[in-house]
Amino acid sequence: MKINQCFFLIPIGLFAVFFDLRKGKIPNELIVIGLILGCCFQIRQAKAVGLLLFLGGACIPVVLGAGIYYFRMMGAGDMKLWAVVGGFLGPQRAVYCMIASLFVGAVLSIFVLLKRRNLKTRLLYFCSYIQRQQNGVWEPYLNEKDQDGRFHFAIAILGGILLCAGGVY
Repeated sequence: MKINQCFFLIPIGLFAVFFDLRKGKIPNELIVIGLILGCCFQIRQAKAVGLLLFLGGACIPVVLGAGIYYFRMMGAGDMKLWAVVGGFLGPQRAVYCMIASLFVGAVLSIFVLLKRRNLKTRLLYFCSYIQRQQNGVWEPYLNEKDQDGRFHFAIAILGGILLCAGGVY
């Protein structure tokens, strides 16, 4: 990741984590600013091709993450934050950063489950959810009342950004 990308992406990720932890949402204003900066960055780096890199990078996370969002396993703010990251990085590096974010999220979620002491409960809930889905009954993975299974994924996305910034991807 180029130093200019780090200069913008890391603060955007930090602000996203701050708002996610504080208010439970990532503000659209931050997303719009991130998208504009990402587009300008790509155009400055690669001229007309930069616009295509930006669009591809911003769309890849939305397309690849659509299933996760559809089943409400991830919030809209997290999806939009991934789009911002993808816009800065371009399509290929967006996929790497998504994988890194999912890895960080998996590791962090294990610690959260152990801290909350609900690993068994969550595994039983997941198995029950899969069984209900196989019976053809669509429902979101988490409902509004299920705070026990919530996790601020913006932290994992910031972790993915940092891994990519450090050259680990």
